Amino acid sequence: MNKKQNQKSNRARLISLIHAQKNSAGLDDDTYRLIISGATGKQSCTECTMKELNTVFADLNSILSRLGKSTYRFYPRWETPSLCDAVSARARKILGDDWKTRLDNFARSKFKKNAYNKCDPNELRSIMAFLSKMERTAK
Repeated sequence: MNKKQNQKSNRARLISLIHAQKNSAGLDDDTYRLIISGATGKQSCTECTMKELNTVFADLNSILSRLGKSTYRFYPRWETPSLCDAVSARARKILGDDWKTRLDNFARSKFKKNAYNKCDPNELRSIMAFLSKMERTAK
């Protein structure tokens, strides 16, 4: 799942939780829209940013708490790290501060790519092997 799909998924999940909060609090549609408007200046959750949705979510949890009802929790799904992310993290550890420049130079000389993050998965595995070799020779 790419980052944009993941954000959409988090957004859809948060909106569905907000609707569940509305139902749990027994709010009518007009009151619900007043809460959204008061928190964000907008009329609907679909118009809100993620930050604004989080504000509405917190406000509705406050209402639920005052009513003596259970509050809701939202745990965003995080993007699974890619092979490129793993290469970046390992390179920072092994190569030091100029890791990006060194990886880009390696990608240019070995694969004729402008930057290491333009490499395909097989090339990234080659870069990971290069980093392993660097780590072994450093010890």
